[in-house]
Amino acid sequence: MRLSALAAAAALVAAVVTAAPARADEPDYYVAVGDSLSVGAQPGRGPTDEGYTDTLYASLAAHHPNLRLVKLGCGGETTGTMLNGGICAYPEGSQIKAAEAFLRAHAGHVRYVTLNIGANNTNCMLTGDIACGLAGMASLVADLPTITSRLRAAGGDTPAYAAMTYYDPGLASWVTGDAGKAVAAASVPLVDVFNAYERFVYTINGYKVADVNEAFSTHDFTTQVDQAPYGKIPLNVARICAWTYQCSDGDGHATPTGYRVIGETFAKALA
Repeated sequence: MRLSALAAAAALVAAVVTAAPARADEPDYYVAVGDSLSVGAQPGRGPTDEGYTDTLYASLAAHHPNLRLVKLGCGGETTGTMLNGGICAYPEGSQIKAAEAFLRAHAGHVRYVTLNIGANNTNCMLTGDIACGLAGMASLVADLPTITSRLRAAGGDTPAYAAMTYYDPGLASWVTGDAGKAVAAASVPLVDVFNAYERFVYTINGYKVADVNEAFSTHDFTTQVDQAPYGKIPLNVARICAWTYQCSDGDGHATPTGYRVIGETFAKALA
């Protein structure tokens, strides 16, 4: 889920905002930190205004008209590159440092912080590279507590913090035939382990958890729905096919509808 050079430039522009000192009359902020999902990336497109952060921002701004959205996300970001840099350009050197700088520069004026990170650590499992996925999971285990605690330390107690569980693009294998059905079924417990660890880290660090995995009905192989061009398929598979591009394009990014569902799930968690 890497962004184009345009995405890197957008991240740089967003990060530059950190240089502005806090003012007595400045607005409040919603700061979005994460990978390509946090900037609304879609196949062949970098950042868009159709991401989950845009849906969530619209919901939050309805109650806080003075709220401003600051996207610091980076396509292709792993937990390691979030901490150390290497994909998108930030004056501070990495996304976490850019976020810390912004949070400290605007202390008392940040209402919300959202985070999604980790999918790029392990998405190589979708291609059957288990060794790569295990190495990525080891990095996730080491890095995620640092990321969550550093954001909390920089932002203090003023913002509401929220993060998400991930949906399962591996369910798209179901539509490829009988062998694919077995692959799809096997993908769910792997995603469960990933999400269980993320949920644990988020919870102990005081983040509310948007259960996107549940919103996508990841475990529902029982309910059958008709969905062209696949015919009758399980609800969890149907939602991956309709709410991401995995079935049609082999791309796990969410569709505009999928992003809207994610944003609405965050809104419920923050309510």
